[in-house]
Amino acid sequence: MDKLKVSIFGAGKIGTALAVTLSENPDFSLEVIDRSDEALNQLRAMHINATLRTFRHPEELQALLSGRDVAVAAVAETAVTEIAQAAARARVHYLDFCCARKETREILGELSTRRAIFNGCGVSPGLIGNVACGLLDATCGVTDLTIRVGAVPRYPTNRLGYGQIWNVDGLIDEYTRPSAAIRDGRLVTLPPLEDHGKLSIDGVNYEDFITSGGIEDLSIFSEFAPKNVTFKTIRYPGHLDHMRFLMDDLGLRTRRDMLRSLLYNGLPVIEDDILLLMVTARGSRGRQPTERTVCYRFSPDEKNRPFNALTSAATGYAATLLSLLQRGDIPSSGYIAHHRFDTEALLSGPFLKPLLDRA
Repeated sequence: MDKLKVSIFGAGKIGTALAVTLSENPDFSLEVIDRSDEALNQLRAMHINATLRTFRHPEELQALLSGRDVAVAAVAETAVTEIAQAAARARVHYLDFCCARKETREILGELSTRRAIFNGCGVSPGLIGNVACGLLDATCGVTDLTIRVGAVPRYPTNRLGYGQIWNVDGLIDEYTRPSAAIRDGRLVTLPPLEDHGKLSIDGVNYEDFITSGGIEDLSIFSEFAPKNVTFKTIRYPGHLDHMRFLMDDLGLRTRRDMLRSLLYNGLPVIEDDILLLMVTARGSRGRQPTERTVCYRFSPDEKNRPFNALTSAATGYAATLLSLLQRGDIPSSGYIAHHRFDTEALLSGPFLKPLLDRA
């Protein structure tokens, strides 16, 4: 079987981790492309089996994709359309890690008739949507769905119980932007940092509260027609109170530059984290109320250092989808509904199984 020729745009945390993951598999031929030669130095130091290339202008991207099979947009959300346009012109498969915007879908519309399009292929959006749909499939009469995602330090040492696990700008967005939700069957938005709750997983206490950005495309649940869908973040107890103090009492909600500087310079970088995915479905069977919860816990793979569990799970999910494409196990054209794939089959694959410790 021919190798799948994958071009990864972006040599940041996600692009680098995906390149390291795929480089160990003989089914892939890799290129990593970035504007900055300096950004590629980390990959050079790792001596991975990939071609490293730079570009200066968007007009070069189509030529860089000549003879390739897949374009992966491991870039900031503001740069995704640039990669999507290049993929459409080069007529290659396309994968990204963010929710598909209307503009991106318009760019990729014609390409989807010829090639596979994968949107939102990280943890959230991505794997968590797959877990939620799997639970809905297995549970009858669901009216209320609560989706929780949390990446926290394994050993918290500060009062926030948190650190730099993902991206500070992304964290601020989660805490300040409205959250997509469903209430009484209607699409709505909810304010972040509300609906505080308490939970326990394997004897460890946590809290949860509403945040944004986890699953913005709630149409993936339309066939199940739940009346209420809520997305929440998991943190250690006390985190929410301290964040509300910073954002509301000190007024940093409207001083994003100051809040970013405070978090970026004050929070430690965390490599030893725990990623928790927890979904609860409530409904009824006749007059009897029912509730079912699934929970998965991921830890860093020692072989995949220096990437933490959140980064490794995000790139492991994307790598799994690319492997299915390479083997011909999924359609080679259209918008791929990866949220409908069998969760257990995905988690038992070589890219995610080493990270998994089911709670």
